[in-house]
Amino acid sequence: MILPTGSKGRTLALALALLCVCAVVAAIAWPAYVLHQRYDRVSAAAEEKIERYQKLAAHKPEHQRALDVLKAREGARFYLKNVIPTAAGAELTDLVRPMIESNGARLTSIQPATVREDSGYRVYSLNIGFNGTPANVQKTLYAIETALPYLFIENLTLRATVPRGFKPQPNQEPEVSAQLEVQAYGAKVVPRTPSQGAGSTASTPVKS
Repeated sequence: MILPTGSKGRTLALALALLCVCAVVAAIAWPAYVLHQRYDRVSAAAEEKIERYQKLAAHKPEHQRALDVLKAREGARFYLKNVIPTAAGAELTDLVRPMIESNGARLTSIQPATVREDSGYRVYSLNIGFNGTPANVQKTLYAIETALPYLFIENLTLRATVPRGFKPQPNQEPEVSAQLEVQAYGAKVVPRTPSQGAGSTASTPVKS
């Protein structure tokens, strides 16, 4: 490339020199700017994490007291002990059957327990039927509702076993037929003991 002579040539040469200098500066400054921005973001994220961890560490005594309260409640006692579905179903059956028999009712039907998933836990359902006097049925339902681990009554149906207008003998109450579904919660894994970790307590289901 041949530059023109005179002042015009000198001006063009100066412009080309400035352009080259700007190109070199841009080639150095732009990567430095990009790296600077990237490191600023990484540094800001690290500082935010440190600040968040410091806040959590400051509340450690409160969290520890809350964990101690949960441990003292022994939340695992509100669930079925077995985590294997078949064993937990048998455990539920063994819990309900004596409640019926010990309260004067008579077991008429029982089906194998079924299981389904619900919010990280297993819900076991047992369909049973039994007969008894109104007083015995009431005592049986009360025993189920106040048992440990927690048992829940669903879909309760009560039917009379005598025709309408039946007059019982003195001091004899006619039986009532009860058909219901009993539910219980169980863990999906073996609950951790306090020695296995600080946050090892099981949560307690709220009984309605």
